[in-house]
Amino acid sequence: MDTTPQFWSDAAHAEKTSEQAHEVRERLARVSGTGTAARGDVRVTVGMGGRLTGVVIAGRAMEYSGEALSAEIMTAASLAEKAAAREVHSIATEFYPGLDFWDQYTGEAER
Repeated sequence: MDTTPQFWSDAAHAEKTSEQAHEVRERLARVSGTGTAARGDVRVTVGMGGRLTGVVIAGRAMEYSGEALSAEIMTAASLAEKAAAREVHSIATEFYPGLDFWDQYTGEAER
């Protein structure tokens, strides 16, 4: 077995990297974003990758036509996806600073 200082340094770095990757995976698994539309009467929640996890239609939104309600749901879903993307961006930049390509997914590049 190698007992050089470089070996132990490399092993410690590998262990830290593995622990960091595990934490990133756990945090990414909990990512969610919520978007609202129709003055708050339509709420959509998505998970990682924009996967739909919840839809709430309440109040006056129940009176909308099918087409209008569909448009409000799509608006809320889009806002939810952007919120989830911002959360992913926050996690990624915390662990991997300098990843500026995320801006295209979070809308930050549009500002």
